[in-house]
Amino acid sequence: MKQPSGFVDSSLPSHVCRLHKSLYGLKQALRAWYILLSDFLLSISFRASKVDTSLFILSDGTNIFYLLVYVDDILLTGSNSTMLHHLIQLLSSEFKFRDLGVVNYFLGIEVQSTGMGLMLRQHKCILDILTRAGMTSCKPVDTPVSPSKVILLPDHPFSDPT
Repeated sequence: MKQPSGFVDSSLPSHVCRLHKSLYGLKQALRAWYILLSDFLLSISFRASKVDTSLFILSDGTNIFYLLVYVDDILLTGSNSTMLHHLIQLLSSEFKFRDLGVVNYFLGIEVQSTGMGLMLRQHKCILDILTRAGMTSCKPVDTPVSPSKVILLPDHPFSDPT
């Protein structure tokens, strides 16, 4: 915690203001928390993904770890369980959080562990959408229209392309 710029008291540099309102109710609270988390992750050799700002990657040559952040939910996985537990301890020393163990459900995606790896499904999410649309009793089909009967383009070009 630091004194805000413009309010630094040179005689009491280690003192800060005591808030009477929690930061969690403010719009910028999540942004401040994300900045704090990302700074910490970068300091322990994670690198931010260039494609997805919520994904952090740690690679030490033989092992690779992925940390995904969504609002205040974190998903951490990696190739070495010993180092994974070490990373969890590092995170818990810096932040207050609960380790929920092996992931079963994250952001609407069901996660099942198989012998070949992880299987991701959105079965529950799809059923919720079908229930809201009143389509749970509809008959499922692979393709609504037979592809062999569909003609997408005419045999001759259009005379007026507009």
